[in-house]
Amino acid sequence: MVEADVTAVQGLTSPLQLVTSTEPGKAIRHTISTIVDGIPALLKVLDIVAKSHPFIAIAVGAFRVAVELDLKRRDNDKKISLLFVEMRDMMAVLVQLKDVNRDKRAGDDNTTISGRMQHLVEKTEQDIRKCANACNAYAKKNILSKVVHSSAWDGEFKGYIQGFTTRRGEFGFALSIYIGRAVNNVTDKLVSMEEKMDRVLRYLDACTSPEERELARQVDLRGGPQAVMQDEKLLKEVSEYRTGPSGSDRKARTKGVVDEFKALQTDLQTDVQTSIHQNMEQFQAKFLVQQRELEEQMRRAMHREGDRIIDAVNAGPHDKIIDPDIHEMWKEMRWRGSVKDRHFVLALREYFREKLDQLKKTNDSETPSVPSHRLSEEDEWSMEYIHITRVQPIIEAFDDDGSGFITVQEVNAFTTARPKNWSLLHWLAYWAVGFQTSMSDYAAKIDVLLAKMFSLKRYALPTNRNAIEQYLGTVWTRISTLTAAFRRVEVDEALLRKFEDYTESEEDRLLRNLETVKYDIDARDTLELIRGPGRVEKHLFPLLYLLLKRDFEIMRLARTQCLHVDELFDSMSTVMWVMEAVNERHDSLADLFKQQKLDPAQQFKIFAFEMFKYWHDETEIWSMKRLKEAKFLEVPYDDSLEAQGVQPASVINYPLRSVEELLSTHESVMTEADRRAGSIIHRILGHWSGFCAKDDLYPSQAMFSLDLHVCPNNPKQFQCNGIAPNGTDWSLTGDYTIMEGGVVQYNFSVRYVARFATQHFSGRLDDHGSTLSGTWGFDDKPFVFYFKRLPSELMRFYPSPAELASNKARALWHFATSAIHAQVQRDMGSWNWLQERWQRGKRYVELTVRREFYQLTSEETADLARCHRIMTPEEAGLYQIFRDLRERAIPMHTLIHCAACGDNIRGSRVTCLCCGMKTTIDLCDKESCLASEIGLDARDDLTSPHLPSHEMFKMRRAIHPFREFGEMYRAAQSALKTARQVFAATSAQQAGASVENGSPQCVKCGERASMPCWYCIECEERIFVCYSCDYRHGGIKAGKHQKTHALVRCQMAAAPVDAESEHAAKLNARIETLEENIKEMDYKMQGGFATVDERIAVEQEQLRNRMDERLHALSMVMDDRLQRLSGRMTSLDERLKRIEGLLLVLGQRFSSPGFGDGWLFQAAASSQIHVRQSSWQGTRADSLNYTPEAESEFSAWVRRMRRAG
Repeated sequence: MVEADVTAVQGLTSPLQLVTSTEPGKAIRHTISTIVDGIPALLKVLDIVAKSHPFIAIAVGAFRVAVELDLKRRDNDKKISLLFVEMRDMMAVLVQLKDVNRDKRAGDDNTTISGRMQHLVEKTEQDIRKCANACNAYAKKNILSKVVHSSAWDGEFKGYIQGFTTRRGEFGFALSIYIGRAVNNVTDKLVSMEEKMDRVLRYLDACTSPEERELARQVDLRGGPQAVMQDEKLLKEVSEYRTGPSGSDRKARTKGVVDEFKALQTDLQTDVQTSIHQNMEQFQAKFLVQQRELEEQMRRAMHREGDRIIDAVNAGPHDKIIDPDIHEMWKEMRWRGSVKDRHFVLALREYFREKLDQLKKTNDSETPSVPSHRLSEEDEWSMEYIHITRVQPIIEAFDDDGSGFITVQEVNAFTTARPKNWSLLHWLAYWAVGFQTSMSDYAAKIDVLLAKMFSLKRYALPTNRNAIEQYLGTVWTRISTLTAAFRRVEVDEALLRKFEDYTESEEDRLLRNLETVKYDIDARDTLELIRGPGRVEKHLFPLLYLLLKRDFEIMRLARTQCLHVDELFDSMSTVMWVMEAVNERHDSLADLFKQQKLDPAQQFKIFAFEMFKYWHDETEIWSMKRLKEAKFLEVPYDDSLEAQGVQPASVINYPLRSVEELLSTHESVMTEADRRAGSIIHRILGHWSGFCAKDDLYPSQAMFSLDLHVCPNNPKQFQCNGIAPNGTDWSLTGDYTIMEGGVVQYNFSVRYVARFATQHFSGRLDDHGSTLSGTWGFDDKPFVFYFKRLPSELMRFYPSPAELASNKARALWHFATSAIHAQVQRDMGSWNWLQERWQRGKRYVELTVRREFYQLTSEETADLARCHRIMTPEEAGLYQIFRDLRERAIPMHTLIHCAACGDNIRGSRVTCLCCGMKTTIDLCDKESCLASEIGLDARDDLTSPHLPSHEMFKMRRAIHPFREFGEMYRAAQSALKTARQVFAATSAQQAGASVENGSPQCVKCGERASMPCWYCIECEERIFVCYSCDYRHGGIKAGKHQKTHALVRCQMAAAPVDAESEHAAKLNARIETLEENIKEMDYKMQGGFATVDERIAVEQEQLRNRMDERLHALSMVMDDRLQRLSGRMTSLDERLKRIEGLLLVLGQRFSSPGFGDGWLFQAAASSQIHVRQSSWQGTRADSLNYTPEAESEFSAWVRRMRRAG
């Protein structure tokens, strides 16, 4: 059997060798298309070989995991596939170990094969991991990023191809010593492999998709990759060329709040090596999860007690079924490879009912008819739930693809997935009732967690609130769309306990996988690894519960700690990857239902306990009318009821830093390793401060402060770590090169964790070793840098290279006086010195903020360079923190845009109480926007224009646009009613009536409040704020009234009108209401028409298909009839030929001597032939007189008849 497998593998081992005899590109393309077919057979043989030679197991295991991870990717990149072809060819050489005895010794050193190849195999395992990581990092990249960095990626891939080819040769050479192969043959093969590798590398260069080629052409038209990366306008042009002005990348579209262009800029700023390095940690976690999954699959594949052993590959379909009960039933029913799902489940139910009845009858017998390990009376409880009303969930459990048919493979997948100690009936009962019960329990837990998050957010630090609002604004709506639709049942604790061992084990498995990847799902394949095989709805609610449980702990931490800006953003992105899988599942099911001629809307009300019902049509749950009246679960936050003593490091991925740590200065201290370093490395170690220039701009960024030390694991390299002013960590690694003439050049790179591209430096020391200068850049190094062995406080005043070149003495004198003057002012605590630095910091923050949204002018650019030069890294970091805290404290209303100016609303949000049927009319707090009129052309759901005089309320803190809007809307309506009653009572007092609480007053200035003014929605007391105070102070804090409280605008009601005008106004209002109802009906009709159009399109497609089928059948029938007619014509033609021959013979006899008229008539009489008038021209039966000339005419007539036939 092994020999047969080896033979099969050898046929698949190296299809690339075809390149030497056929056209290379065609052979390689064929290889790539068949890679998946060849690898499983190779892995099977390698597993057998590894049992004899265990030292190769680590490489085989790494190869298997890498292949499995690659297969989970949804794309089909030819470059990655080509790498796996080379990887496979390298591993295939190890198949030859089957012919080597592991104890055999050979070679000059008389060593075993494991001793000779152990080191190679270990290096191979590491190379496979690194290659798989590079492929994973490449697969995550935006297509435009792949194009811009294509040369770097191709260089990386070529390195792996060359490495695998070289390793393949090394394997072959080592094996040749033990299997007696001539060394010259091995050398010839190496030459052949080198030739093949050249062709592969050339093919790799051309291995690009048409879209990538077109994007590359667009990049080249705009000056090449460097020009596009450095010019924001050109980059936008290329980006919009690909997606269109309103297009977006799938990842950005899914996450909903990601700025695609900024994400693209960040992606382009990260070079290939940095991308691969940053991806390694996440990939190692995925690698570990995949290893565990493969081990679990092997465990499940082991023979289970009671399962059948399949020993006949070519037997009938039933003989391929592992479970004995289903095997027996399948055989009795004489089913083939698949069966209708409903028929299968009903037959299974009846089968077990009969078996249980037989078991009861033979319970007292010594030899029961059914083995006890397959079925027992203890399973009888499960039959209560396996009945006709619960057929659908059991069908879904078997039919993973939703095709309507259950196959042998699906049966085996279902039975092998059941818990070890469960019977098949127990497993069926779980899917009949246990799944719905446990998912109902999870849905309730999810609702409670989300409700506690909304209660908790008010206690979060101001700097964390925007991150929490963004998280909840994105996550809550999508998760609630699923949990609200799920058809829940009352949780029966006794019933739930029957299934808790499975649900708990599954939760533990998901938790272990999430902890391995640190709760960071960065791609679809990562999600597939974490949740495991099968339908996404099987693991959806437990997975979401675990994610939300961890995110809730992060929010608890947000009450006391300033979280990293990306902490909750990454959590949100993780949840959105889950939602993308849900969306793909929904789309797949919708397409499947349409193909089966079913209405998707109706099917989603049945499938998966209605989980996808609102995902398919969200108008029923998120309509504005419903939101204004909706009430959601409220759970007050009580910290004493939550888990205590949770360590921050166990829930967060980004470390927490104190302000002292961020602003601390570090003294450069020589380590023991520094003292032992070689002379060349020792010269560059220590503290350096300096600047980078860019073109004529000096400096182009904030000051660098470096404390260089020797690398512990490589004494010929140096390293350093630090924090950029924006809080991003960076690391520096470098080495040296000895140039011609003995000149030492130091090369180092600064890699940032995020937001900045890697910077590469090459420089030389001056003769004194106090100055390090040279060039720097990103891909190349076109700019200059200048570092000195000076503290940061002094480097602020050191002259630039241009100033030194202009007048060195004057520049150095200015440096000395400026440094001393600053030192004296700092020691004296001069108020002017403090004020100057504070003003400079404010200007720095202003310019950095402006640079993110606008192109700076030349004056602003020069001003920013002066700020960079005069500030130490610690000062720049301090001002960035001030800026960040200020920005993060400003409320950001996620996905809410001003209806007047179109900007995303930050700060105060003003909402109209009168307008909006699908969504609200929202305005920012600018006077111009508040005074704007929103016409019917701006919004299709308006029945009349929005006017500045409409009733409106203002929110100074972000609220969830769905969950919290209804409560705020109702509170605003109630507050407005109360305020009007107060003003009405004040008017009555002025008219002489008695008023209990007196006239309303502004809570800030104490002046009498008059309309228009603001009234607090949230305070229990009557709080009025006049317009001028609210505008001047941007919110007021007085007593229990807070600056962030929502306000409703009180203004004069419409002037009283006469009866006729009042009647006209009422009529107008009724008309407007009627228009709103008509417009709402129009929306519904449009939705209905869209559904009808869709159904018509489906029916047309089905009719077209039926017509095509009938035309095809008719064509087949016509072809058959024409073939039969052709056969008949052929047969007739042959008969005519025979008749022609007979007639010719007869004519010859008539014309021969001895034959006369008497003979003819005698023969006619004797044969009783009735001679009729012939159609022969010029011939009659009553006067036959045959001559040679007559014979010629007869023959000619026969030929004419043949041609006519």
